[in-house]
Amino acid sequence: MAQHTFATALPTRLAALAALGLLLTACGNEPTEVGTPATGSDESSPSAPDQDAPSDGGDGTDAPQEAPGEGSSTELTIERSLGDDEGPTPQSGFEEGTWTLTCAPAGGDHPDPESACAEIEEVGTEPFLLDTSDMMCTMQIGGPEVVRVTGSIDGTEIDTEFNKRNGCEIERFAEVEEVIAP
Repeated sequence: MAQHTFATALPTRLAALAALGLLLTACGNEPTEVGTPATGSDESSPSAPDQDAPSDGGDGTDAPQEAPGEGSSTELTIERSLGDDEGPTPQSGFEEGTWTLTCAPAGGDHPDPESACAEIEEVGTEPFLLDTSDMMCTMQIGGPEVVRVTGSIDGTEIDTEFNKRNGCEIERFAEVEEVIAP
């Protein structure tokens, strides 16, 4: 029978703790795509709609069915300001103020509604819903710009703030730059 001593058990326990630490560090840092099914769900079940298959609008066309009151429209209010942070200067052309943006059709008093709507179409709602508070981010300040966005995108309520207070937020800000800082 082998005897375990403190000297033989310690390296094994330290290795296990190190592996656990690495696993915990990696968990939660990758943003998941909004609408991705939870692990273990059966995507092929009869109750789960096939998202790749076109739906029949009831008139023989392949138009998607929309519930009353829902649509593919976007209505946003974009409030731009400079935070109190001392540090880098704001990007060239950034001015404080409030814009409105509508899509389908593109409009509002946004300086470039067509580009902003195209960017929203490309990135979807994820950058507007992403919560970076539990993510590991680089500690850097990209500027004092703060942009509050409220309204709705394709029926999804939006109420978020974009800033440049860390690496994750700087990346998130850049992802929708045509919308918030053209």
